[in-house]
This record gives sequence, C-alpha cells and structure tokens, in this order.
Amino acid sequence: MDSEHKHKVISSFNLPNLGIIVEFSDVEFGFKKGMVLKSVSSKLYWEVQSRIINSSNEKRFDGETETVCHYNIREVGHLKNRNELLNSFQYNIKPIGHNEKPNSGDFLVFTVTVAVRVIYKVIDIYDDYLLLDTNNGDTGVLHKKYVSKKVQIGDYVRHCEHKIHDLVDEFGNFIYRE
Repeated sequence: MDSEHKHKVISSFNLPNLGIIVEFSDVEFGFKKGMVLKSVSSKLYWEVQSRIINSSNEKRFDGETETVCHYNIREVGHLKNRNELLNSFQYNIKPIGHNEKPNSGDFLVFTVTVAVRVIYKVIDIYDDYLLLDTNNGDTGVLHKKYVSKKVQIGDYVRHCEHKIHDLVDEFGNFIYRE
C-alpha cells in the first residue's frame, strides 16, 4: 500500500563516502531509518538510512537517525537558501535492488507491502528485501527478516499472525524446506 502523501525530490546526488543523498520538499514529520520509499514514475525502491544534519539550528524530528555533515564555509550561502524552502530536508537513502538515485522533480511515496489474506509471488531477492508481484501489475517489497531464510524466487508469501510470514505455493499450501 502506497502513501497518498508525495515527497518531491528537489535534488539528489551520490557521494563516495555517504552514498545517495536526496533533498525532499514537504517533509512534515521526518523519515525514520528503515522506511521504504517508492518512485511514482520509475517504481524503484529506496530505504531511508538517516537524516543529513548540516547545522545545529535545523529543525529536528523525533525518532530520526541523524548523520552530521560539515560543509565548506563557502556553502553557508547555499544552506541559507535551502533552509528558506518550506520543510525541505536531506536524507541518506539506500537503493533496493538497483543502483539508481531518484531524479530531480520525481515524487516518492512511502510504501508498505502487507500480505493479509493475499499471497504474493517472490520475483526477485535482494540483499535485505524480497521483490513481490502484488497481482495487480505492480510490485512490492518485504524485508527478509519477516520471511523464512529458505525463501526462493517463485515461492509465495502469505501473512501470518506470528512475526514470520508463511512460505506457500500458488495454491496456499505450506512449503517446508530443511
């Protein structure tokens, strides 16, 4: 399920020591580490790693993981202009299943894949996530920590009341692997 609230990408860049940094507009409550963002246009996914803090007087949000960055003094003018943008903040994000950064002007939404009363087919396996076919021509991602370590491409995932989701076949029959 994708959030209705869209966050516009003002700029994005890749720094060798930090990875992908994205500046978002219209951030009201902050982004917590581990939240998953999805591009409205490309349908690619990213996981939030941390908020980039450039100065001690920036607005802070509860529960955010922060990374403090020190800019060259020549960048102070840029920081003043950036802070004038309403609710504009920078975040370090990690791509899920690709190496792309979001494009400027794109919109990202928070996404959650919930397999309640539905089974989803595993179509790819990434470092920390499974890519799922959600049966409506769209995809979803589910963190691997919620599924058996023996999951394979082609398996199906079904919601379980316990913390770990069930591995099933296309008919909903349990899969047991030793």
